[in-house]
Amino acid sequence: MTTLDWSALTRSQMKRDLYARETYFREGLGDAEEILAAGLPAALRDSALLMLKPDGLAAGRLAPVLDYLDEHGFTVTAAREFRLQPFHWRELWRYQLTSATLDRLAVNELLLGAGPALFLLLRSAPGHQLPGTVRLSTLKGSATLEAQRPGTLRALLGQPNRVLSYVHVADEPADLLRELGLLFDADARRALLTGLAGGALTAEAKDTLDRARERFAAPTRSLTRANALDRVSRAVENAAPGPAAEAARRRLERMARGERVEWRPFLADLAAAGAHPDRWDLAVLGTYVIEYDEPGHPKVLTNPDPQTWASAPEQRETA
Repeated sequence: MTTLDWSALTRSQMKRDLYARETYFREGLGDAEEILAAGLPAALRDSALLMLKPDGLAAGRLAPVLDYLDEHGFTVTAAREFRLQPFHWRELWRYQLTSATLDRLAVNELLLGAGPALFLLLRSAPGHQLPGTVRLSTLKGSATLEAQRPGTLRALLGQPNRVLSYVHVADEPADLLRELGLLFDADARRALLTGLAGGALTAEAKDTLDRARERFAAPTRSLTRANALDRVSRAVENAAPGPAAEAARRRLERMARGERVEWRPFLADLAAAGAHPDRWDLAVLGTYVIEYDEPGHPKVLTNPDPQTWASAPEQRETA
């Protein structure tokens, strides 16, 4: 496939084994080899990827994210707005979905399709011990509120729950390549890599970023539980009376008491009652009331310790 040493891509043997068989990764790598040529190893070392998810843009978090990146030595070299499709998110988190409930899948599909996402390729300032992807992944912090440390990006952004995490980053260089292959067609992928090779925003990418700064300078949606619950409840009150509407109302009463509910049956009640809440409100409400993960089903892949990148890699075969 390539003469590039896998130790420049990942410190996870399992990730290496899985990605080597995957077309998303191979397409991303193939285009990167062609566009970046001899500069590929250095580019992979110095680059990072960050995506403002639809909830992050709607919450008005673009400006603080860009400020945080600048303060930590990251420069935006390419930017593209796009729409996440259901298969994008399922494939992006393919190796984590073993621990996700079907209700979480349903909520994420509502949420990630509710608005645009903003994809940024970044160049890390020189002189750091860790690759740009690994450094940014460490700075990002945990999606779990209780595990967030002061000074991390997610702690700064003040996300309301684990699903409304606002941002996504590639954890290692291999993930950056895979996500380029997954999220974009060949023309878009090559344009992004060309921006990365040039080290500065093109006029088109600068316009994309400037328009996003203006459009999402302030929150465009409320992501609070109370507001979402109120608006979804009003949609149910305006629906045709009947068993489905009554069942939906009972589930909403449980949500108001802070109880978790089965989400897909609730969606079925809404549909049967002819209730049509705003998609954003419905998606946001779901993030507060679903069970996130199936107990006893761990992720297939977990991130290697960042310190494995600070030391010489184990001897490995080239790919």
